[in-house]
Amino acid sequence: MKVLNKKESVAITTLGCRSNQYDTSAIEELLTVEGYDLVHFSEHADVYIINTCTVTNKTDYQSRQLIRKVRKINAEAVIIVTGCYAQVSADEVSKIDGVDHVLGNPDKAKIIDCIVEGRSSEGSRSRVSDYKAGTPFTLRAAAFKGRTRANLKIQDGCNRKCAFCIIPMARGVSKSVKEADVLREIEAMVQTGFKEIVFTGIHLGAFGADQADKSLTTLLREVVKEKFPMRVRLSSLDPDEVTDELIELIGSSDSICNHLHLPIQSGDDKILKLMRRPYSTVELEEKIMRVYNGIKDVSIGTDVIGGFPGEGEAEFNNTLALLKELPFSYMHVFPYSKRDGTVAALMPDHLNGKIIKERCAKMREVDMIKCKEFHESYIGKNLKVLFESKVGSDGRIKGRSGNYITAFMEKGNVTPGDKGELLNVKVCNATEEGVFC
Repeated sequence: MKVLNKKESVAITTLGCRSNQYDTSAIEELLTVEGYDLVHFSEHADVYIINTCTVTNKTDYQSRQLIRKVRKINAEAVIIVTGCYAQVSADEVSKIDGVDHVLGNPDKAKIIDCIVEGRSSEGSRSRVSDYKAGTPFTLRAAAFKGRTRANLKIQDGCNRKCAFCIIPMARGVSKSVKEADVLREIEAMVQTGFKEIVFTGIHLGAFGADQADKSLTTLLREVVKEKFPMRVRLSSLDPDEVTDELIELIGSSDSICNHLHLPIQSGDDKILKLMRRPYSTVELEEKIMRVYNGIKDVSIGTDVIGGFPGEGEAEFNNTLALLKELPFSYMHVFPYSKRDGTVAALMPDHLNGKIIKERCAKMREVDMIKCKEFHESYIGKNLKVLFESKVGSDGRIKGRSGNYITAFMEKGNVTPGDKGELLNVKVCNATEEGVFC
């Protein structure tokens, strides 16, 4: 067995959601503090860490591909697999040739122990605690290399039991970071120079439910009161959790981004019931319109699943009609993928893959039209954009407006210091891709 010394190189990659991305940043910080040399995942490294997702069988497959890929890059490397796939399917992961350590979500803070132990000559070693423990909040991230926007995980786990979702079995029940701790972390991030912080969680709308008299709205009120010199963005909320109080707060605040991502998943009552989503289409319409009318220039995004078991032509057409009707500015369209271990996997009337693909294509056509129309509505207007990075070799930089519009500043308009700054810019042109300044 090879035992690694500090200063050896470690590469880490992430699949999945913002919460997983946050966990990776926390692991990177832990590794840096311990003296390890972080390298890009495509490079030769002594240790490879794969922080996996398990939302679909496809992401499981992607994880397995990555494991086999890095073993080919360095046959002697230590390979550590963690994250939701490792948590839900620990036995399956441990049998993949080349895996040295399997680390569950509750055990991510033990990553250094795995590295120190090194390669395994007797099959992979597993540290996979009960999923109910969730990812430890002791694993926190403060530094995000080279970035001007930072994720801040304030909640983990989920108490809902949607028929298509395996994540509660990977992340446990909902739990929240204490409000005072969130405010302290924001202060530290502001001192580091971040201009935007994204509140993230597995079930963000449940923040504070495990604490007395706390909620996402009470937290945001405290953030507004503190007048931090940065803006806060919310990652994703279930539509039924957006209260009138929250709409009023976002609509009246300059520091909370006028952008809400509200996954509806379907626009048909029968399918919503099968999915175990806690709202009807009438309730969806009312809530989306209250958001649209209550927050100036708001961008409303959504997730929608095409081809859920039992979705006939009529049900799909109801969803398509609702997507066209409601003022969404963009959509994330997902083909239904059977996920072992979920209620939906055992349902009758699973659809042919070709039909699912065709339905998703139709919804993506609506998405392109919506995106283009939303972006074009800003031609000739000003937007406040946080510019972050160069695009390709043409010298352009890109960023995001408060209402989540991707903005590109052409090379001739870029001046030193624009990157990483919040700038007021005038929109000259627009496509479904974004706006151009």
